[in-house]
Amino acid sequence: MVEVVRLSRLDRLRLAIFGLTLLATCLLAARVGAPPLYARLGYALDDWRQAHTLLAATDTRVVLVDIDEHSIDAIGPWPWPRALIAQLARTLFVQYGTRSVGLDILFPEASQPADDAALLDVARHYPLVFAQTFSFAATDHPPRVGQTGGALSMRSSAPPMPVASGFVGNFFSDADVCVGHVTPHTSADGVVRTVAPLIRYGAHLYPMFAWQLLACRTGTARQAAPPDPAALPGETDGLFHVPFRRTAANYDVIPAVDVLAGSAPEGLLRGRYVVVGSSALGLNDHIASPIDPWLPAMVVHAELLDALLDLRSGPGASSLAFARWLPLAWAIVSLALLAWLSRQRRALLTLPVAAATTALWLCVQLWLRALPADQLALPLVPAFVFVFVQAPLEWIASLVAMRAFERRFSQYLPQSVLSHIMRRSDQDALKPQRRQITVLFADIEGYTMLAEQMPPEQLVAMTEVVLTRLTQCVYDTEGTLDKYMGDALMAFWGAPLEQPDHARRALDCAQAMLREVAAINRDAVALPHGRALRVRIGVNSGSAMVGELGSASRQSYTVIGDAVNVASRLQEYARTASTDLLVGQETARLTAGYPLRMISEVTLRGRGAPERLFVLDEPEAMLDAVR
Repeated sequence: MVEVVRLSRLDRLRLAIFGLTLLATCLLAARVGAPPLYARLGYALDDWRQAHTLLAATDTRVVLVDIDEHSIDAIGPWPWPRALIAQLARTLFVQYGTRSVGLDILFPEASQPADDAALLDVARHYPLVFAQTFSFAATDHPPRVGQTGGALSMRSSAPPMPVASGFVGNFFSDADVCVGHVTPHTSADGVVRTVAPLIRYGAHLYPMFAWQLLACRTGTARQAAPPDPAALPGETDGLFHVPFRRTAANYDVIPAVDVLAGSAPEGLLRGRYVVVGSSALGLNDHIASPIDPWLPAMVVHAELLDALLDLRSGPGASSLAFARWLPLAWAIVSLALLAWLSRQRRALLTLPVAAATTALWLCVQLWLRALPADQLALPLVPAFVFVFVQAPLEWIASLVAMRAFERRFSQYLPQSVLSHIMRRSDQDALKPQRRQITVLFADIEGYTMLAEQMPPEQLVAMTEVVLTRLTQCVYDTEGTLDKYMGDALMAFWGAPLEQPDHARRALDCAQAMLREVAAINRDAVALPHGRALRVRIGVNSGSAMVGELGSASRQSYTVIGDAVNVASRLQEYARTASTDLLVGQETARLTAGYPLRMISEVTLRGRGAPERLFVLDEPEAMLDAVR
């Protein structure tokens, strides 16, 4: 028959915490119901990771053409004529041979027809990408300025994406001109960490600016192979994490005035992708980012373009799948490990393990950049639950258990022993185990006759006085009181704390008991017919099982074994041997040098082998005083 394991209340609480944490971990991994605190922790980890993994090398694929303060001072205030923008773009293509050019500039309204025509002419002959932005404001009158461009048809395979309510587009509506959105996605703390690869407005999809820089082609090839929406990177929430790996100082930045003057280094531009934007304070084209609270927006598009180029030649699908599932796997393994350690009551080990798994995960974040940014906090959930839920519960449960332990065993153990066990929090010391111990039985002689001759009240008072003083002798030698048996008591040494000198302690206790009995007799405790009180003691050593023993309904801390039986028989035989203290041969062996002498070798009741008996080798005056 299979034994049914009964779980304690604490184990049921542990199991409930484990189950709820596992459920919460899976929901967070599925990006369902993430609380704000979890999101903020993810932001902090992502920001920390990006700040510590910035690349020192300058990018060799993307270059920034900056409409900076110097260019504005040299050419004139913003906005510049669109003919000048057209000249800037044409120069980049014709003179410098750039691969594609993106204008991180909005042209929502028409200007001089000739200027607009010049700009569109460049866009129709070269891979020039215009910018547009979308609004997600839930208002009655969302912005709808200019014309949208770069629309893709809706497909059933399209990934999830944000849905816009309005837009700020361009002055033209031309399907042959490349347009990409530059709409930032701001986190709750105002920092831009993600961008939507696709935004849905009406019945069309609109790809992001950086994607269009890669996908834009000239002439008829532009319509021949439109980008597949399913190919754009994005998480399940339809957002793409911006992998900030470089500051603005790690991109080649060329002032726009140098391009217009033809003095820009040709080697920095030929064959490269170009983002035209502005770092000028007056144009206010900056965003708050994890690496810079005032980052020019064109750097974000350069970072996105870098990331898309890396994805083309980056890790395969298996590596990306590994990185995607690693946070969940790490969280589940950590949760199981912490739950197991808590179940084993290894609090001193569980906290360092929680700290170690957290520190190791931070190292993994720095090493494996492919980890999804919105899952960086997931492996910390088990440690968070342990520190703020499991550890307080274990601490409270430990206090309750120790208080119950103290109440339960204060009747057995002297305060010094109990305090020592409490300091070590060693409740396992009371589990049944084999130990080498010494057992003492002490019995008031003639107690049945006394009960017949004394009033019950007087008998109870006398018994209380005698047992109290004998028990104190046990406690003074740091012994364990096993039980009272009417007029007798049983005690032992060597458990629950190991005492190498347990036999000597027991003999010291026995002698102290004899002295206490003599003192009681001198104090003239009233006994019938002037009789003196006498106690017979038996002491024996040996191996025994010690611990909480009993039935399923009631247990007590006690000792069982042959050594106990021999001690009881010695106490019984003490009267026959005409002595107050009878010591077994194993105790005598363990207390070499103690004043003992062998008196005989007899076979005790219920025993098959003879036992050598020892008594205290004390002056006769001492024995007379005891009697």
